[in-house]
Amino acid sequence: MTFVLTEEERRIFDLLRLEGCCLRCCLRFTGCRNAKYYQDLAELEHLVQYSEVNKLYAKGEVLPCIACLGILQPKAEESVIERIVQEVKKQNYDCPTFTCALTVPISLCLRERSLHIYIAKKFDLTKSDFNNLKYKTLNVKDVWKWIALPRLEDNIEKRPDLTKPSPFLLEICFLYACDENECCALLDKLGNNHNKCSEKKRKYDNNKYSRKHIESVMSSTTDEIFEKYYLFPPTRPDSFINIGNVLCSHSSIFIGGRYNKLSRQLSQTPWFINGEKKMETSVQDILCEPIAKAVKAESIKFLSSGREDVDVRNIHSGRPFAVELINPRITKITSELLSNLVTIINDSSTQVKVTTNLKLLNRDDLKKLKEGENVKTKFYRALCVCRKAPQDKSCLEALNKLKNVKIIQKTPIRVLHRRPLTPRVRFIYDMRARWAKPQELKNLPNAPTDDNTFFVLDVKTQAGTYVKEFVHGDFGRTKPSLCDLLNTEVDIVALDVTGINLNWP
Repeated sequence: MTFVLTEEERRIFDLLRLEGCCLRCCLRFTGCRNAKYYQDLAELEHLVQYSEVNKLYAKGEVLPCIACLGILQPKAEESVIERIVQEVKKQNYDCPTFTCALTVPISLCLRERSLHIYIAKKFDLTKSDFNNLKYKTLNVKDVWKWIALPRLEDNIEKRPDLTKPSPFLLEICFLYACDENECCALLDKLGNNHNKCSEKKRKYDNNKYSRKHIESVMSSTTDEIFEKYYLFPPTRPDSFINIGNVLCSHSSIFIGGRYNKLSRQLSQTPWFINGEKKMETSVQDILCEPIAKAVKAESIKFLSSGREDVDVRNIHSGRPFAVELINPRITKITSELLSNLVTIINDSSTQVKVTTNLKLLNRDDLKKLKEGENVKTKFYRALCVCRKAPQDKSCLEALNKLKNVKIIQKTPIRVLHRRPLTPRVRFIYDMRARWAKPQELKNLPNAPTDDNTFFVLDVKTQAGTYVKEFVHGDFGRTKPSLCDLLNTEVDIVALDVTGINLNWP
């Protein structure tokens, strides 16, 4: 569809061109939304070839634009595209799509406002026409994307996602050498008109020339006040815009499954005391390092449905876990890759084993992990010892008859340093106790020959129950405890997590 400038739009176009705006900025102030005229300067020149200021077009775009500072001009366009392409190829992300986010100098806002007021005064616009001019002026960022995205698509072999944000983000920062000076000069001239706002902002932001602060001041400054302290039209910039950082990043991906912890000398996460690592490795290290390496992630976060103590094993079906892989380069995750990762992890350690297939997850799946930590039921097996051999060997039978035992647990002494002192109500849904068999004691230090005091307790509990404290009572901080139920002193020798009732992965 052919676009034709109205008489008023042509007047605006010609005025801005005479004052030093580039062709594309002249056009965006007219409200033209046909991308082809911005993408193809030959089309644009043809559109305006009958302009009275046509002679100015022959000069080309050799000077920086007073509106966009060169962002939309061919001279800056080439170097910017080249820099972005170099960075994307260097980082080597495999995502097939991309989204661009631009940061532009704050002085662009000041210059655009100046030009709007200048046009309004030059052509004696009514308030309604003035508001319409501001409304229809296209944003520099949008025009830049019309120009740059097709060229980037050809060069980086990724397509721009125009319907929704791509997980692969290009953050492009444009820098203007005089940006701070222009903003400072205006704020200093405004003086008392922004002092109160400035003082209020500085309570929270030490930089009174920050983007957020300047935008706040501009929103509270009327056009009449702005006119007094800013040039109309704005001056020609001394230099073209420069490109600062080009940052490539991919949103996190999540991989999860279940694991067994088969060691009683392994922490779940790296354990540091006063900056010193206390254990050579951890469940997190064993599981996450091969996965992070495979997808070339920048960093990881380890997530699990609860956690084991260092001396507690996790056996049978295993504990649900997920790994958040932050800024991964490899995101095309195949079933073959996931299967290979299970093999790599299981071959690398005798302490930790993956017990299920690994699965690619989404953020909603992670809610289940938290649910499993606080809502679901869990199964444990504890090897317990009575301080004194019970006279009645049938005392354990009473435990087997108990169902849905309500207990109140104060925060255990062993975790008081990291948890608030809060009593919690938990339920022991089911218990099965029996005297220990000799083979179950043979791996204990100084293995006892007399098994009259050792028994095995299988329990089904509400998630969040401190099982060790349920056994020994924690100096009376858990009521009732196994000590209370058996009416004798009981301690725990070893504990295994045998099941976590959660549909995962």
